Amino acid sequence: MTEPIETAARSKIIALQERLLREQVEKAWRDVPFYRERWEAAGVTPEEIRTLEDLRRLPVVTKADFDEDLRAHPPFGSCQGKRTPARIHASSGTTGDPRPVHCTERDCEQIAALSARRLRAQGIEAGDLVQVTLPYTLYIGGVIALEGAMLLGAGVIPTGTGAMTPTRRQIQIAHDWRPTVLCATPSYALGLAGVASDMGLNPERDFNFRIIYVTAEVLTAEMRREIEQTWNVTVFDNYGSVEAAASTFECPEQAGWHISEDAYIFEVLDLETGEPVEAGQDGVLVITSLFREASPFLRYRVGDIVSIEEEPCACGRTLRRMSGVKGRADEMLKIRGISVYPTTVERALWEIAELGSEWQLVVDGLVSAREVTVEVEYAAGTDAETDEAARAGLAERVADRVKAKAGIRPRVALFAPGELFPGQAVGSRVKRKRVVERKDQGRRDG
Repeated sequence: MTEPIETAARSKIIALQERLLREQVEKAWRDVPFYRERWEAAGVTPEEIRTLEDLRRLPVVTKADFDEDLRAHPPFGSCQGKRTPARIHASSGTTGDPRPVHCTERDCEQIAALSARRLRAQGIEAGDLVQVTLPYTLYIGGVIALEGAMLLGAGVIPTGTGAMTPTRRQIQIAHDWRPTVLCATPSYALGLAGVASDMGLNPERDFNFRIIYVTAEVLTAEMRREIEQTWNVTVFDNYGSVEAAASTFECPEQAGWHISEDAYIFEVLDLETGEPVEAGQDGVLVITSLFREASPFLRYRVGDIVSIEEEPCACGRTLRRMSGVKGRADEMLKIRGISVYPTTVERALWEIAELGSEWQLVVDGLVSAREVTVEVEYAAGTDAETDEAARAGLAERVADRVKAKAGIRPRVALFAPGELFPGQAVGSRVKRKRVVERKDQGRRDG
């Protein structure tokens, strides 16, 4: 079952977006000093913003702009608007200090409805029992996963992360209570399978999951395949952020993320010029919210490198689709003149079966003479555990694979399982920052 907007004519979708855009711009001009000051400085008034083309008149805003506003107007900045929040979330803080984002009751209801839309598209329905292993904190992902499932009539087991409910207890709950759906990060879905095996259980046979839907981390094709084969499930991927909550969803075709265009406008701009790119070309993502009563986002530069596909999907939905995230503009590394994204390195690592899921890039030296080391754990039970020659061969293969994918040949440091981030269990976090700068520090040896 789909909602009418999901299969509407493009002319109807655009007309709705333009009406909602005009309303958002007028409210922001009236109620949000953060935007009014910037628009006045750019010589733009609400009367000039009538169409999607006119949206380009508004200046792009960045995380740095919001950070500056928070410092100038503590504690919440002048960007929230005048509405009293029903709930306050925050950015994940992986690229700096967490930033507060206000939500009114209506905002929360709209985000829950968008979450329900994505889960419905992925086959979740009334009567399902969903185990949600995302945290119930300032991070918005856990809350909207819970509320979206409940809105569909599904039951929810809110276990939270492994720091909230120990992973072995999570496995026992999944085995005994028989949930049909698991919500997790990709790495935790695999981590749960490993713990289940350690407990003498077979993930493929001893559980009742039929769907695992993941978020918050990059899902490579190799990782998706491994999760599906390990758990005997279908895996769906989702993209969003506190600024673009429940904004996209993967349909059964799994050919990109559909954008909920009745709630958001997604633009893709050239990284250097800031001009729109052609459909299918990579650029930096800029989002505009169309429904928010508090903390609106108008031309916010998210920073993810993506492309947008305008051709209709085979599923019948006419909502445009966004590609997987190729990388983040703020994480792009220039190594000997080559642009390198951590996500590209991650895809290379996942092609090597002897590697575990824990890794990071260590960058040494100044920009003009940078060296990169891939620090990665080898998987338990491989020859690398006991054979030094096998470790050396594995390191060579890692360097070769990264060279083939990313264009640079890094140093490689191999670590035993659990050694790279001791005391930091995968189930206790939502995201990990993958790039570490060590300009004045020596490297570790694996």
